[in-house]
This record gives sequence, structure tokens and C-alpha cells, in this order.
Amino acid sequence: MTLSAIVTVPVGLAPADFTAPIAGEPALVRAVRAVRDVAPVTVVVAEGLVVAVTECLAAHGLSDVPVRTAPGPFAEGDAVLVHDVRYPLAPADLAARVAAGLADRDVVLPVLPMTDSVKSVAAEGIVLGNVDRSELVTAQYPRGYRSAVLARFAPDDLAALISAGLAIGIVDGDPNAFVVDLAQDRELLEAIVTAG
Repeated sequence: MTLSAIVTVPVGLAPADFTAPIAGEPALVRAVRAVRDVAPVTVVVAEGLVVAVTECLAAHGLSDVPVRTAPGPFAEGDAVLVHDVRYPLAPADLAARVAAGLADRDVVLPVLPMTDSVKSVAAEGIVLGNVDRSELVTAQYPRGYRSAVLARFAPDDLAALISAGLAIGIVDGDPNAFVVDLAQDRELLEAIVTAG
């Protein structure tokens, strides 16, 4: 199986969100390094962010990483790892687990068990009761897809993937691979990285 990777920078992020250092490395650089050892990586961004992304990568010794604008086919090979810059603390071994899971699955998601209390709430804002968490998980990034799947479905459209009857597998996630608001959560991220 040949594997490639893309790191997405969602529309709406300001350059400072993904280029400002988090304990010495920007979120963009952390995301690229998380998948780079597993597969050749391309960064996919909106047109207006190309210069900021290119300069950030070059400043951290990653000028060889291609930067492309959406939409378009960016990945080559049988399978693709898709990572999101808003998950900057996802470790490289998580990408390796996801890649290994693609050997016999169409889609692979890293997940963690749901630990928060979940309530069902009526339209009027009245709590109706607890939701059983035993079958709930939180999905993380990076995620793995067979290339044919990405040609037909949007990566985040899990309902369509499930409806299509695809073989969706899971691997153990990582406590640090959580989504953040890059503009507001920088102090939290710094504390986690510093604590090791």
C-alpha cells in the first residue's frame, strides 16, 4: 500500500493562529511533523494563506513540503492520512497507528472513550436525563482514508461514509490529540507541552 498525507489549514484561521509558536513550534509545523515520518505530506490551504504557510514551513526547515490550494487532488497512492492543524499535539505514533489500520479498512479513525457527562436536553432547555456513554467516543485526527473513498466523500462526512457501508475501523487515540481554538488555547497548549 502506498500512502501519502495532507495537513489541512481550515478556512477562517488567521495566519497568527497556526504560525505563532507553541513551546517553540507553530501548530502548522507540529501537524506536519506528526505525519511526515509516516508518509510524504502536502499542506492544503485557502488561496490567501499560501504565503504565510510557505514562510512558516521554510522558517522551520520544511521548505520541501508542498503547499497547495483547495480544491483538488493532493494525495497520491492507495491511501491518505488527513491531519488538521487544529490538533497540534497529536503525536507521530498516532499517525503510525492510523496508517497501520488502513491495511484492512476503508477509513480509520483514532478515538478515545467519552468521559464527559452527556445529557439529553429538551427544546425548552430542560435536562431529560443522562445519555449512556458506553457506545460513545470522541474522534480525533489524523484520520486515514483509502484514496477511492476521498474521491467520493468529504473526509468529515461520517454519516455518508457509514451509510455507504464502508469498512470503518478505529484505533486507540491519544489524550493530547484534541481539537483546540488556536487563537485562544495557546496558554493551555504551552502548559501541556512544557509539562511533557
